[in-house]
Amino acid sequence: MSTATIRIITGAVLILHGIGHAMALVPALNIFSTDAWNTRSWLLTGVIGDGFSRVLVILLFGAVFLGFIAAGLGFFEVLVPHSAWQTLAIASAVVSVVALVLFWNAFASLFPNKIGATVVNIATIWAMFGSGAFSEMIKGF
Repeated sequence: MSTATIRIITGAVLILHGIGHAMALVPALNIFSTDAWNTRSWLLTGVIGDGFSRVLVILLFGAVFLGFIAAGLGFFEVLVPHSAWQTLAIASAVVSVVALVLFWNAFASLFPNKIGATVVNIATIWAMFGSGAFSEMIKGF
C-alpha cells in the first residue's frame, strides 16, 4: 500500500471514529432511547443519578466526537493545525476508553460497535506509542 493510501485511510478512520461516537449522544439528547440504549452508567448512575449521567455522556462522548474529528482534520491539515493531530488522537482515544468503560451497558444494542471502537482506540494509542513500522510511518505524517 502506498504512503498516500495509508495517509487517506488513517485520516478517514480518525474522522469516522469520531462520528461514530455521536451514537451515544442520541439517547443523551432525548432523540431516541430504549432500555438497552440509554445513558445509565453501571458504576456512576447509582451515585450521581440519571441527570448527571446524561450530562457525563454528553461531555465525554461529545469531547471524543469533536476530538477525533479534529484529529482527522489536523492529520489532513484542514482547519486544525497539523501539529495537534497526535495529541488530539491520543486524548480522544483515552477519553473514549474511559467513556466506553463507564457506559458499557448503556448501549447494549451497539455491542459490535463498542468492540470496534475499543479496537480503534487501542490501535490509535499503539500507533502513537508503539515501535512498529506503522507507528513510525504514522509519526512521520
